[in-house]
Amino acid sequence: MKKLSELQGGTTGMVTAISGDTRFQSRVTSIGLTVGSAIEVIQNPKKRPLLLYGRDTMIAINRVDSEKIMVEVTGK
Repeated sequence: MKKLSELQGGTTGMVTAISGDTRFQSRVTSIGLTVGSAIEVIQNPKKRPLLLYGRDTMIAINRVDSEKIMVEVTGK
């Protein structure tokens, strides 16, 4: 398992854990990132938000939040 922030562009995976307080978890799940959901990292530039694709939606996540999401890599 890796942190979402560690993945490179083009990597696919499945969300395995979301840590953080209840407010953060609620916010993340409301945009479609839930445990078990498949994602693909589109861009991961340093010091910029991550851009990923999941549940037929493009999602931008800031770096601090991406540190709290664990992903099991399924392909690159």
